Amino acid sequence: MAAPYIPPKDADLALWAQNFADLIDASPALYGLLPADAVAIFTANLTFQTAFVVATNPATRTTVSIAAKNAAKVALITLARTYASQIRINPGVTNADKLDLGLNLPNGSPAPIPPPATWPLLALPTAGPGLHEVRYADSSSPASRAKPPLVVQLQLFRGVAVAAIVDPLLCDFLAAVTKNPYQSIFTDLADAGKVATYFGRWLTRSGELGPWSAGVSMNIAF
Repeated sequence: MAAPYIPPKDADLALWAQNFADLIDASPALYGLLPADAVAIFTANLTFQTAFVVATNPATRTTVSIAAKNAAKVALITLARTYASQIRINPGVTNADKLDLGLNLPNGSPAPIPPPATWPLLALPTAGPGLHEVRYADSSSPASRAKPPLVVQLQLFRGVAVAAIVDPLLCDFLAAVTKNPYQSIFTDLADAGKVATYFGRWLTRSGELGPWSAGVSMNIAF
């Protein structure tokens, strides 16, 4: 298997690391990570980027600044390689998203898994202050709470507006859901009285996406 691609040259590393940090910071759950992981990557990248600028500026390039840059580089590469390896073998992260991060794909991949032919059936059976419970089933087996074969997660999207949203493309990615039900949390009191609409689609281990579900909507209360 090829190792995650991390450029050896400082200038190339700076570009690679900035892209890696920016994408994960924007949506850590998309890569199977937590917000705390995104903060750690963001901080290591910021430390290296700052030290790199200082060490490459003729006015500030000294033995001390070069040593600081090298130390920041080692720390960044060690952290990035750990997360890159984790993301690279995560079946819940699509190949396209792995490539966007600048990672190599695993070799010896199994035969392609076809896209799901079915879609999620979403329901909102209960709600509370700042909370919606989202349950899901498959369109081929609505009485079961299990995902269909070969599917590793439900990609759940949510949009908040004054009325129900009819187009899933107008919603934001909310979570990669593997447990049923899912707790959808609201923290912005300005959302009180608005309508939250949910859409979902299945994702296979190889990154194939199924059809969109129908939207389900519910008012937000605090």
